[in-house]
Formats: sequence, C-alpha cells, structure tokens
Amino acid sequence: MPEVEMLTPHWLCFDLDGTLVDSVPDITFSLNEMLRHMELPVVNESIARSWIGNGAAKLINRALTHALLSQPDQNTFDQAKSYFFAAYEKNIAVKTIVYPDCIELLQHISGKNIAMACVTNKPRKFTSPLLEKLAMAEYFTTLVCGDDLPTQKPDPGMILSAITQLGGEPENGFMVGDSQTDMAAARAAGTGAIYVSYGYNRGVCVEKYQPICVNSLSELIQIL
Repeated sequence: MPEVEMLTPHWLCFDLDGTLVDSVPDITFSLNEMLRHMELPVVNESIARSWIGNGAAKLINRALTHALLSQPDQNTFDQAKSYFFAAYEKNIAVKTIVYPDCIELLQHISGKNIAMACVTNKPRKFTSPLLEKLAMAEYFTTLVCGDDLPTQKPDPGMILSAITQLGGEPENGFMVGDSQTDMAAARAAGTGAIYVSYGYNRGVCVEKYQPICVNSLSELIQIL
C-alpha cells in the first residue's frame, strides 16, 4: 500500500460502523431479538460482525439465510425486518462506542476547516439518532445514508452526492472506511481512499484499491 504522507484534503467522507463506531454489540442484540421472535437460533458477535457493512437489508438477509440454510421469501424477510428495526431503534446506543481518538479526530479536522460528511449504508432512521447520542452529529455538515438514494456503496453515487453537497471535487478529498465496500466506492467515484484496518472487513484484501492504510484514528490525526 502507498506510504503515508501528510494530507491536505478539501473534504473527507467517513463511513460509520467499523470506522468511527463499534456498533456490533447493539446490532447483535437486535438481530438476536429478531431471531428469537422468529424462533430461530441466535448468533454470537463474531458472526454478526461478518455480516455488517452493506446496509440493513443485506444484514437481515444474511442472518436469515444463515438460520434457515436458504434464502428467505419476501414475507419472511419483511417480518424479520420489522422485528429487527423495532429492536434496534430501542437499542441503538446501549453498548455502541466510538473508537479511540474518534472525537479528537473530528475536532482536529473541524479545526482545519475541512468539510466532513458521513456516508453510510445504515438507514437514516438509525444514523441520525446514533450520531446525536454519541455527540458526533455536530461535526458532519452532510449526511448520506443507505436509504437516501436508489443505490448504496460500493456504487459511487452516495460519495458523489456527499461531495456535491460539500461543494467539493472528487479528486480533492478522501473516503475513509473499513471495508472493501468503501474502497471500491471511493475508486469508482474518483476520490482518494483511506482504509482503517481495525473495522469489519472480514479479512478481505483491499490492496488492489491502493488506499492509504492506517491502523488507528490517532494515525489519521498525525497525517492530516
């Protein structure tokens, strides 16, 4: 991967789950509430972690496919979705935490007058309350969520929408994320890519996207 050097971006787009916050405990609890309602076996956090990153619909579908050993029909999916959404709405920030140095990073970027957006496949009804509860909402002038547009990451549309709202150009900033989904979206959008190695990437190699790689948010502070 490219050597890390000092960066001077005009804007930064951040993924949320696995990049800025560790939401696995609350997502796992809510998935298990869904599975219990449907009289299906519950799962542990490590399994749930491997399903996160492509939005709520794929998360639910993966959980059902795992439990049923086959693709769910539409009625089963719709029922499961209602159970998961109800549970997660009540438990969105019970055990979810911001990663170390996250708030310091956001303060650092804000102090440099670099525009910031949160670009997440998470539905808006969960994203906005989570950012508020974790005292992060004030740092993002732009928020693009998984149900705002017809497509989600790795399609570049969400990033391009955020850049337009920020008044920037693709080549003048970076998408920061923890997964192949984020890196592929960044490259498709024509932006820079910063990969945080500690998130929910399920061991997938992202080297082909040639991102800048950091192992912590404190490292990102040092190069901005």
